[in-house]
Amino acid sequence: MSIHQEINNVSRPESTLPTPALSPSNSVGPSPAFSTVLQSPAVSEFELENPFDKLEVSPDGKNDHWQIPECWGHRGASASFPENTKASFVEACKAGADGIETDIHITADNVLVMFHDPELHRTTDGEGLIHKQPWKGVLEHVRTTKAPHQPIPKFTEVLEILLQPENLNVKLNIDCKVENDPIKLFTLIKGVVEEFEGWQTKLAPRLILGIWHPKFITPAVTILPYLPRYAITMSIDQCRKYFFETCHGFSVMYPALASSEGAKFRKECQAKGKWICAWTVNDVEEMKSCGRWGIRSVISDKPELWREIRKEIETDRVKALKPTLQSLIQPFLSAKYYSFHHQRLAREETEYLEREGGTFDIVLPEISLGIAKPSIQ
Repeated sequence: MSIHQEINNVSRPESTLPTPALSPSNSVGPSPAFSTVLQSPAVSEFELENPFDKLEVSPDGKNDHWQIPECWGHRGASASFPENTKASFVEACKAGADGIETDIHITADNVLVMFHDPELHRTTDGEGLIHKQPWKGVLEHVRTTKAPHQPIPKFTEVLEILLQPENLNVKLNIDCKVENDPIKLFTLIKGVVEEFEGWQTKLAPRLILGIWHPKFITPAVTILPYLPRYAITMSIDQCRKYFFETCHGFSVMYPALASSEGAKFRKECQAKGKWICAWTVNDVEEMKSCGRWGIRSVISDKPELWREIRKEIETDRVKALKPTLQSLIQPFLSAKYYSFHHQRLAREETEYLEREGGTFDIVLPEISLGIAKPSIQ
């Protein structure tokens, strides 16, 4: 999930797959919206609804706010297939993932592609920054270094996967990288989504915007008012200070949620009807902890592992989620669970985000937490 990663040199075997026949971008230049001053959306175009009207109920029918968390495949099924590729997304759906978490960037010719890093070389045979290279003739030929060698998928292709009959309940969590210009990004996302027939009912209810920086909030509300917003963070304090009043949910690094401060935050979110997602959860005991908390979702490289745990929970919730000796001692066995460790990571991440996107301390207008319901023409 982290934007700021140590980049390793990797070998670059030649691709074994032919270049697929892909249509060029329809973009002929920046949208006029990119340079306009943001205005509040014309709410008359939408029917607003409160996303928190319905409370989840537990399996025994009691309204205790507990629910079985959903599992969102982290960059697809990235433990088994190259991350952020069509093969990985399809495999996550086959493994029973409730959603896909993926990352988005803009190419030089305004094509939206699903890729984590701003640069190509960690996971592909390409080099350089994505935003400085065109899709047509360049990025369309790039392949992953991990087999099976895959092309970089376009946003349109991921939406097409979601519209397959077997995937109509799968959500898409779009991690909006801070390197992007938010107005340009959300305008392009809007254009792509609204090109699909029936997008108002077939796509919009299943898309989620993941936001790292406060400067993305006002453009998201203005351009994509029908999509819920999740703040992505490593820091509980950051959630409270910059995002609590403007976002519907929080995608938080698991060790921060597992801390004593994280326990308080989970209660605060439950009291306010806020959704919580934990990342990146690949360990059985961590998955079961998320089940005990009853949070909205877990992001995992191993959706097939969560599928087995979910079966156990559905069969006997009490037995499946009963704390064990392992679950009790695990927080003491690794440095990643200690506050000094995840707080240091959070500081480093914030420094990177502010270096790329500017200070977090910006003035925001009053933001509604209503989610717009698009009108069907």
